[in-house]
Amino acid sequence: AAEPPLSLPTVCTGTDMKLLRPSSPESHYETLRHLYQGCQVVQGNLELTYLPAEADTSFLKVRSGKTPRGGERRGSPHPSPVSPPWQDIKEVQGYVLIAENRVSGLE
Repeated sequence: AAEPPLSLPTVCTGTDMKLLRPSSPESHYETLRHLYQGCQVVQGNLELTYLPAEADTSFLKVRSGKTPRGGERRGSPHPSPVSPPWQDIKEVQGYVLIAENRVSGLE
């Protein structure tokens, strides 16, 4: 019998902004969303700072049926071993900083 494929974690680069105020709040949110969407292992620091009240933080999870970067998965309607139903960030190799946010909660 064939071995199932190994599911390697999705790795992303962290940030090192500390509490520096971003020059553009809109581009800051988009940068964070782009960096962490679908990420399982952060190489560096996980910094969630200066998020506006209306920020959608669902990018911190991967839903089944989606690939880590948000593209639709084609083929089987069942989750693959690589994409479990909910996939959170599992490891941060630096520090976690959650500060100066207006958003009411994180998903």
